[in-house]
Amino acid sequence: MGAQLAQNDAARVHLLIGHTHSDHIQGLPFFIPALPEGSHVAIYGPAGVDRSFRRAVTGQMDYAYFPVPITSVAAHLDIQELGEEEFALGSSVTVQTQYLNHTAPCLGYRIEAGGAVLVYATDHEPNAETLWRADRGPRDYTPEAMLHAADARHAQFLHGADLVIHDSQYLAAEYAQKIRWGHSTIEYAVDVAIAASAKRLVLFHHDPWRMDVAVDRLLSEATARAAAAGSSLEVLAAAEGMQLQLAEHGPSSTTERGPQSPRLATRPRILLVEDDDAVAETLNAVLEDDGYEIRRAKDGLQAIGVITEVPFDLVILDLEMPVMNGYEVCRTLRSDKRWATLPILVLSVHTHPQDILAGFEAGVSDYMIKPFSEAQLRARARSWLTRTGR
Repeated sequence: MGAQLAQNDAARVHLLIGHTHSDHIQGLPFFIPALPEGSHVAIYGPAGVDRSFRRAVTGQMDYAYFPVPITSVAAHLDIQELGEEEFALGSSVTVQTQYLNHTAPCLGYRIEAGGAVLVYATDHEPNAETLWRADRGPRDYTPEAMLHAADARHAQFLHGADLVIHDSQYLAAEYAQKIRWGHSTIEYAVDVAIAASAKRLVLFHHDPWRMDVAVDRLLSEATARAAAAGSSLEVLAAAEGMQLQLAEHGPSSTTERGPQSPRLATRPRILLVEDDDAVAETLNAVLEDDGYEIRRAKDGLQAIGVITEVPFDLVILDLEMPVMNGYEVCRTLRSDKRWATLPILVLSVHTHPQDILAGFEAGVSDYMIKPFSEAQLRARARSWLTRTGR
């Protein structure tokens, strides 16, 4: 892409980066349009946990890693940190962002121009091992039939897109060994695209060990899955050099607002509600390193008392506790308008769909399974805190 854009002497480029893992940013030092004087390159990406987006992007050009420092780049670089928001690029393009479920803060992008909608949603992992509710009808592919609220929200983010580029690294049979690695299955990508009424789906983020023949086989299986669901979804597999053109089919509808850096409290305050000392110590160590103020309650009743006295930005809650369990804590908090929107992230050993559904019915904001990925927990906590900060 850089080579094509560099055919002009100077370029005006907007780069939307999902997250700052090295395989997603290592092309930037070699991005030709950023080299000539007169070019303007705007780079957008999510706020990090242990460092800013600017530091993560430019740090790969430190002397230890690269011979040319960022200060030697002749083009004007505008590095913009994002949270969940909607903003305009110029007068005809609207960009909406939403957090994905990965092992680092990661954003998906919904881009609209001339009525055409493109969604880029990688890297992303299902929020629950079971996508659909037990009482779902056999042909019900609506977001409301999904078990986990975050998967339903993800499908709504994709809704009506002309083209969805989606993470699809694994088959369902492979996923059992890859849980909490931050990537989706082919089956999940197809089902979510159908639920979103998307027109075309591009399978992306192929497993690096998968050869072309295997990718073709996966494409065939994905196409068959969509057909079996009675869907008209067209499925493609991303390939080197592939170019797709989206036709405009409506007026542009843009916001006048530019991108805004996400806001966090000076030192966000998190309440850990956990009766197991070992788990509480692990959580405290993981989250305290990220600069949060951590308080702990050992049971639900104590948690209600602490929340009444001190304001919190996020509650991380166990379900099985003495005196008052997590479901009761949620119902108590949601019954009071002071805490109606307080983010409550559940960490539980209960994996049964009915337990997860009961959690959302009680008012939890998010539900994660123990044992949890520390990296995903850090990313999920940060995503909730930046949403709260807005």
